[in-house]
Amino acid sequence: MSMTDLDTAIAGFRADSSASGDQLSPRNWNEEDWRELFRFTSVRRIKAGELLIQRGDPDRTLYFVLAGKLEVVVRSGDGMSMGPLTRIGAGSVLGEQSFFDGHPRSASVWATDQSEVAAMSPEQYAAFEAANPARAHELIFALARVLAFRLRRTTARVLG
Repeated sequence: MSMTDLDTAIAGFRADSSASGDQLSPRNWNEEDWRELFRFTSVRRIKAGELLIQRGDPDRTLYFVLAGKLEVVVRSGDGMSMGPLTRIGAGSVLGEQSFFDGHPRSASVWATDQSEVAAMSPEQYAAFEAANPARAHELIFALARVLAFRLRRTTARVLG
């Protein structure tokens, strides 16, 4: 990724980073912290209507949403129909469950419009952690806050 593209990605990622508990916001990170994180990722462009994550895939890639909107879709109880769970925009993450637990993807994700994500494999995370232990620690806690927010939101929906 060129320096100009990296600057654009950081700006796009941080643009909505304070919008909700769903947003990834490591405490006290500055431009240099984000720059260092994205050095360990690869950018992917996803066309509107294109699938990013397929339910059941064993892939463990973590995605940082840089631009656009993506929709998380799950199968309903009958196993046949699909329904939207939520929409994710710039400043948030996707794929964190499989990234952490190593299990297959629990939902599918597709782009509702032209989108861009920074992809981080477990191996790229390990390299980031080796080079930046303190930042890696802060990132893990920020990801845990996103997971906790999503779990609480889902629990609230189930309880009605």
